[in-house]
Amino acid sequence: MNIVLTGFMGTGKTTVGRRVAEDLHVPFLDVDSAIEKEFGRSIRTIFETDGEAHFRQLESKTIKQLAAHDNVVIATGGGALLYTENRSVLKKNGYLVCLTARVGTLLERLKDDLSRPLLTGDDPASRMEQLLVERKGIYAVCDLQVHTDDRTIAEVANIIIEAVGSRWRKPA
Repeated sequence: MNIVLTGFMGTGKTTVGRRVAEDLHVPFLDVDSAIEKEFGRSIRTIFETDGEAHFRQLESKTIKQLAAHDNVVIATGGGALLYTENRSVLKKNGYLVCLTARVGTLLERLKDDLSRPLLTGDDPASRMEQLLVERKGIYAVCDLQVHTDDRTIAEVANIIIEAVGSRWRKPA
């Protein structure tokens, strides 16, 4: 079984995922990093030159590859679960954890990050709120929701590890 972290950008998927993997002594796999490595371009560049639809195709391909592993922690992009196929592939051998945070927290965490293509424009707060509303039902299918506001990385990681509990098969 894999632990799959999802949620909106800025909720801490990569940071928390690394900590969970470290605490469980298993590999950490990041979908966005894997895409950038395999295709030799940043996510922002792929969005800008090829569009979101092309990026989502690359994302689905990468998710299939990473989900084929066992006993790993996977961090997805915030929009990965928008596609039924991705949800099915990840859930087949995964425990889905959605990290959440308030809009104000997300804005503060992302204020200096210019690499987020979905937040470009004059009013990132409104765009963020719109995307959160659109994705609310998708994120609700996750096995666990963890609020990251006012919690340390270690606290969030511990909540996930405790929730997974006996479902987790330690690697031999």
